[in-house]
Parts: sequence; structure tokens; C-alpha cells
Amino acid sequence: MRTSSPSRAYAFSRHALLAAFLAATCLAQARASELSALWGAYRGYHNTTLAYQTDPFWVHDFAHGKLDLSLEGSVGQVTGPSGSDHQSLWHVGLTPMARWWLTPQSGIELGIGANVFSGTHLGDKRISTAYQFGDSIGVFHRFASTPWSLGLRLTHYSNADIKRPNPGQDYLQLRVAYNFD
Repeated sequence: MRTSSPSRAYAFSRHALLAAFLAATCLAQARASELSALWGAYRGYHNTTLAYQTDPFWVHDFAHGKLDLSLEGSVGQVTGPSGSDHQSLWHVGLTPMARWWLTPQSGIELGIGANVFSGTHLGDKRISTAYQFGDSIGVFHRFASTPWSLGLRLTHYSNADIKRPNPGQDYLQLRVAYNFD
């Protein structure tokens, strides 16, 4: 099992602290709209995430729907298959999210953001860089007369070939959210 050196741990702590500070600064400018919990899996890998989404900072009404943009800050843990040496990593992220509301309660969401992971080995994968892009696409439904919504997301983490190998990580996630409006 690989142990990380104190200098690697310090470097991650510095990067994670900077990422958390930047995310908190951006999110502090806007009022919280939603708090959500996501759980997902794919091919033995798992992802558990807590996300905080701001009120939309841009909204446009169309004849057959509405489009809005907001920011999502997240913190989570990914785990590799049981029995693997490098079982889990933590991650923090900041993602601009676009939501296309098809009805007043249902829609499609899309986001591409930045994430910092606590290491570069997860299960049998070497992801090469702690910095990973996070791409998400999903569907959601907000239940009428309640603050709750339920959704399904496909999330892909990758370093966009900044450094190889770049195996990527995919998760099909169930999303449960509470809306503060």
C-alpha cells in the first residue's frame, strides 16, 4: 500500500484549502437555493457528494420553458472497489450549472466545473492529476407544494489529457435535494 509523504499531504492540504476558499468566496456572494445529497456508482467505484447550489444568477424565459444558470459547490468522497489498495479520495468542486426547465417542476441540467482530489490513485486507476474536470448531465423533478426534488445525474471526472494516463471516472448518481425558496 502506498503511503503519502508529508510534503504531498501538505501540498494537497494547500490546494484543497485554496479550492475551498475560492468556492466559499464565490458561493458567499449568492444566496443558497438548494442543498443536495448525491450517491452514485459505476463498475465497483462509488461517489458520495454533498452539494450546495446558489439561486440562479441569470434566468431567461422562453415560450416553452425557462433556462437558468447557478453555481454549485460540492465536497465528496469517491471509493474504489473493495480490496483495492487505494480505496478512497476526497474531492471539492465548483461547477456552473445550467438548468432547462421543461415544465414548472421538471427539467434537464448540465454542468462543467473544476475539482481537486486528495490524491492521484483510486482503486486500480492512476488518474495522474489531482485537478479533474467534472462534467454532469441529469434530469430532475421538483415535487409540487414541497421543497424536495429528485434527480438522476451522469457525472464524469477527467483531467482532459493534461497528463496521462487519463482513465476518467464515471458515476450514475441519484440526487435528492431540498430547496430553500
